[in-house]
Amino acid sequence: MRALSPLFTSSCAAVFCSAVAFSGASLAQEMDHSQMDHSQMDHSGHEMSQEDYRILREKVMQYKTMSDEQIMGSMMMMPPTYERYVSDASVTDDLGVIVLAHGAGEPGDTFFAKSLDQLATDYPTSIGFGMAMMNGDHLQSAVDNLAEAGAKRIVVVPAALSASGSVYEQWAYYFGEREEASYLPAPRVKQTVPVTLGAPQSSHELITDMLIEHAMEVVKDPKNALVVILGHGPEKYEDNVLELAVLDIHADRMKAKGLFADVRSYNLQDDAPKRIRTNNVNVMRSWIDNADAYGREVVVVGYLLSTRGIQANIANDFEGLTYTFNEKGLSSNPNFTKWIEAGVREFAGDM
Repeated sequence: MRALSPLFTSSCAAVFCSAVAFSGASLAQEMDHSQMDHSQMDHSGHEMSQEDYRILREKVMQYKTMSDEQIMGSMMMMPPTYERYVSDASVTDDLGVIVLAHGAGEPGDTFFAKSLDQLATDYPTSIGFGMAMMNGDHLQSAVDNLAEAGAKRIVVVPAALSASGSVYEQWAYYFGEREEASYLPAPRVKQTVPVTLGAPQSSHELITDMLIEHAMEVVKDPKNALVVILGHGPEKYEDNVLELAVLDIHADRMKAKGLFADVRSYNLQDDAPKRIRTNNVNVMRSWIDNADAYGREVVVVGYLLSTRGIQANIANDFEGLTYTFNEKGLSSNPNFTKWIEAGVREFAGDM
């Protein structure tokens, strides 16, 4: 039988309870800025045309064989695109911060926002949630709101784990760093104050530290354990090669510390065609099965930002295997805020 960490069964409930506990304070912060709330909590922003569907089929692998109705249904299942201003009205500074996140819906988005409390106290801070597939209105809103709060310059920190992924590339398009949209083209952000978009700090040592901590939370015998770092992964082969190289950096660092018997890393490519994802699952299944046959303890940790995402599918993916899965996302780790703050310092220095 497959052995699961107690964290797997209890974490969602814990996250929900935590979100309820602090949601009042978080909402109070947002209400202080209600006069600046121009966000669009939707998935569209305009009616889809046949040209839009054509472009999406061309750019998104999953959509190539889908009908218009199936594409729209898929898009409506995605987390909403919106801005969340998270600083109190009393917080002012020449430097404003926008943190970009894929978003996971509630209570995950509120949990993510709460993790930025200290940053939001130091600088006027806004979060741009969502993939921005169809428009960047929420990004424009974030820039405008920070300017209204007194910011003379803005740094944009992507809470992303890949610079080659389509989500980051779409954000870069809106901020003028790319000529081509990775999804639908739309008006770019008008920069009323200077804006610097940073690249994802995907290989940062703080991420390695978070992965180690999450493994150590559930492992019983580290010296006899295989740790598998599991990532979401991009659709395209060439992008996945680049991301696997970053995952290998974290695995190599963890091996060098001598804490575990072995460390390996792989991506699910969760949005890729089924045969590709299935092949990736089978690779990891073989690692887990072989390690178990040799008496190794197996621990799986997520190279994932959110605790509520692809984790729900892992039980089916690895059914029948013996392993322990710490499903925590990196945003639940205390070092996550330090990682974002490191980005603020680095990118602000480039302005």
